[in-house]
Amino acid sequence: MADLLQIIKNIVEMMGEFTTVVSVVCFLIGVVMLITALKLAQKRQEQGPGQGGWNSPIATFIIAGLFFSLPTLVDVLNVSLFGVESQSASSIFTYADTTIGAIKGAEGKEMIRGLVLIVQFFGLIAVCRGLYLLNQSAQGGQGPKTFGPGLTFVIAGIIATNYPLVAGIMQSLISTQP
Repeated sequence: MADLLQIIKNIVEMMGEFTTVVSVVCFLIGVVMLITALKLAQKRQEQGPGQGGWNSPIATFIIAGLFFSLPTLVDVLNVSLFGVESQSASSIFTYADTTIGAIKGAEGKEMIRGLVLIVQFFGLIAVCRGLYLLNQSAQGGQGPKTFGPGLTFVIAGIIATNYPLVAGIMQSLISTQP
């Protein structure tokens, strides 16, 4: 039976392939959404000016572009929220130096690094889910119930992709003496 460190090592080794799969799936979702946006625009144009607005085709077109440029979107949102690009998993020892950085031993540090990388990957998936929910909200299929969760997924995903910096911020909030 494999121990926890070996399981994390195996997952980290496959993380490159997982990221590639997510990128390809997001690109394909972007293509499908682009085609859908063009079909919606064509349908809207054929029906005439009194048959609804352009909100749905334009929103679908914009979100398709966001799916196409997902890595750039994540970097831009990280710079917007934190002022820096997303940090590597190893930088958690720099940002959270008195708590996580105090861990001694190569095995403990490797386990923490692997867990941070997994959290960052789930953050990327959360951004994708948030974009999908925002598109559903723009379509009007399920009403306004999907806008709030969509925006929450995007923001939480960005926080997760920059987890080392967030851990450092939390450490400074909790451990700083007044």
